[in-house]
Amino acid sequence: MIVVVIIGILAAIAIPKFSSVKDQAEQVSCRSNLRTFGTGESMYYGMYGAYGTLAELAAGGASAIMGNATSISCPASGAYTVVPAAPTTTYAIGCNVVAPLTHGSINDGIVSW
Repeated sequence: MIVVVIIGILAAIAIPKFSSVKDQAEQVSCRSNLRTFGTGESMYYGMYGAYGTLAELAAGGASAIMGNATSISCPASGAYTVVPAAPTTTYAIGCNVVAPLTHGSINDGIVSW
């Protein structure tokens, strides 16, 4: 009986810790994805003189800047908000996770998190 009580106490302590670790891992993964998009946008701008959409980053076959740009997703929300909708001289990429778990965004190469 004492062993069961001890295991119950340990489980009550450990389970919340694992939940916060999962949230932190999702946040780190999402921010890494955002940095990758920012790098892709910088490369696209260097080649074409304007920032592109995710579809434009993925287009081009073997010469694509980011061939997987349209398939990358946030592990928590699954989607990113991407501006521009057309080539332009500014861009913003944000994660759709709502507060208090916001993962951040990148605006014209400047991270906010």
